[in-house]
Amino acid sequence: MHCSRDHKDPSCPCCEIGHDMVEAKPLPVLNKSDFVKRFQLGEFGNKTQNWDTYEAFRQSTYKGLVHIRNRIAGGKTWYNVPACDVFYEMRQIIAHGEVEEKNLYLAAMAPTSETVIQGEVFRSETGLALYYSTVAKPMRESLVEGGKQVYGLTAKLLLEHHLDAVDYDWIQELLDQFENHIVEFSCYNTRCGTLNRRMIIWEVRAY
Repeated sequence: MHCSRDHKDPSCPCCEIGHDMVEAKPLPVLNKSDFVKRFQLGEFGNKTQNWDTYEAFRQSTYKGLVHIRNRIAGGKTWYNVPACDVFYEMRQIIAHGEVEEKNLYLAAMAPTSETVIQGEVFRSETGLALYYSTVAKPMRESLVEGGKQVYGLTAKLLLEHHLDAVDYDWIQELLDQFENHIVEFSCYNTRCGTLNRRMIIWEVRAY
């Protein structure tokens, strides 16, 4: 999706993020640490609310369920932690040597029970490749339980059927801008996230 710079449309991800960022080819995302920094700045589109440290989280007014995330690629992650228990859970994680504190960051849980479709999409030599699930659980658990692989026209039609047009276009934009990268996403029955859309982008990566 390449939109005109001379308009301002609140439904357009390019406008929300900045046309200069969208039009200039970005640097590839080659490690998780780099991804997290850019993700928290909103480079990849709609995301849940994030906090880089516990202190930043403590100073917020958020009272919902929390996802304790990991800056280490493939590392353990903790879902559905009540806000009042975050400090204790983080202390336990650190005390048990599971993750160093510097590698933990926090995010608001997405509306998992409202999951429509989620998965990983990339462009292969033969077109779109989509590994997806419709199981209403956090991404990792959902893909383990109900993951299916589809390609080409089937992948395209599935995405077009389930995603809002602006979200489908945004996935295509990310795949255009980040060649040979995988895009992880979830789509819900309800709007959520920093841009108040039905789709959350979890990760854009080439690692």
